[in-house]
Amino acid sequence: MNQKYIWLVTIVLCISLSGLILVQINFFQSAYKIKEEQLALTVSKALDQVVGDLEKVENTRIILEGSVSAYANGNIISSKSAGFNISIPMDPTHNKAKLSFYSENKKYDIGEGYLNPKGLSGLSKMQAKFKEIFNSGTYTYGLMAGQLASSQLDLSERINMDELPRLIEDKLKDNGIKLNFEYAVSSNNKYEKRSMNYFRNPSFEKYRKQLFPNDFFSNSNFLYIYFPGQQKYMIKSYSMLVPAFTLTLVLILSSAFTIFIIFRQKKLSNIKNDFINNMTHEFKTPIATISLASQMLKDNTVTTTASTIDHIAKIINDESRRLTYQVEKVLQMAVFNEVRMKLKLKTISVHKIIQNLLPNFTIRVEDRKGNMYQNIDAEHDLVMADEVHISNVIANLLDNAIKYCKDAPELSISTRNKNKGIIIAITDNGIGITKEDQKMIFERFYRVHTGNVHDVKGFGLGLSYVKKVTDGHNGHVSVDSILNKGSKFEIYLPLKK
Repeated sequence: MNQKYIWLVTIVLCISLSGLILVQINFFQSAYKIKEEQLALTVSKALDQVVGDLEKVENTRIILEGSVSAYANGNIISSKSAGFNISIPMDPTHNKAKLSFYSENKKYDIGEGYLNPKGLSGLSKMQAKFKEIFNSGTYTYGLMAGQLASSQLDLSERINMDELPRLIEDKLKDNGIKLNFEYAVSSNNKYEKRSMNYFRNPSFEKYRKQLFPNDFFSNSNFLYIYFPGQQKYMIKSYSMLVPAFTLTLVLILSSAFTIFIIFRQKKLSNIKNDFINNMTHEFKTPIATISLASQMLKDNTVTTTASTIDHIAKIINDESRRLTYQVEKVLQMAVFNEVRMKLKLKTISVHKIIQNLLPNFTIRVEDRKGNMYQNIDAEHDLVMADEVHISNVIANLLDNAIKYCKDAPELSISTRNKNKGIIIAITDNGIGITKEDQKMIFERFYRVHTGNVHDVKGFGLGLSYVKKVTDGHNGHVSVDSILNKGSKFEIYLPLKK
């Protein structure tokens, strides 16, 4: 796929996912707001029921007690209705009123206070109500007088503060709210009663209701409740949305993984193209040499002495072996990638393998005016391994160390014991490897980029082979390299138990 189309698909996918996330967030916020409003309405309904029950309790008490409070006289204007007078002294600057009842030449002074706007506007309705109460039977005066007089009492005398929490809890449960709560009762902005964990804070006063709202005189009596666990309750109520959010998360992760795979496949495609180019170059050289040698044999102008024929035959044989080796190496990696290699494990000495390999590589190093150092310091070197593959791994790393040195090679091979294993370290003064390339050098077909120059031969299979073999032996390989300074490869193999 063209790089441009890959980026286009990626951008469209990112925009779509971003839009989906924004829609989900907006939906969650809207749902949260609706749920919050529903909770507020339910709490308000429960508090209305609490306030209503408190008024019923007070009215019942008044009827049973039949008490009347006496208070005050003054200049009045009267409004007669059904055998009684409601007397309201008028003050031009204040709406303070004094109430008295008259019946059968008897006067009952009730009390005074600031008129509740509801009481003033509904005066005619109250008169009708009083008339109905008067005509209903006994306790007429006591009930009406008690209702008016009670509004002058302290809240602690009007409400059973010990029973109030239970009443609030019952009404909340009746409305489907099973939350722990804190509460407070205030009068004239002063707390008359509050629970242990209720504090004066604006957030604690979100839910409130006026107590005794039907008092004839104005009052500033309020009931407050606060839910400490409201936030958790709100979030818990969205359990039905968990599947939607989970699916969205899965979709996002799947899309991200897909994008990662697309770019990885594109990179692997480029690497394979490089591999094909390198493989073509590696194969063309021996093929061209063999072709040239065969043409020399067919050329009648070339002297076909025994020595000449032997020389040409040797060239053909060497190049054929080289070509066969390259083909087998590619096939070996293909098979090794699909099926785990069958390792012929036996007890071997790592030091013995190194000593067998060093002479050939030392000659190559010295031929380039370099030096080979060895520090075989491990006390224990016996491992359960495949001798052929371990030899190939060490040889591969030594070969790379020589090939990737521009100047005279300075190589070092050492061993040491660590974590019940043996570490084989190979250090060189070569061209080094960038941090970015270090992440990829153990991938199949990957080669450190050196442009189109093919002075270093290979398919990018060597280090992949090293990793596969070490992994197959329950070991691992690591690299530490600085560009233009050199590299250090370390192989860890577990010791024989």
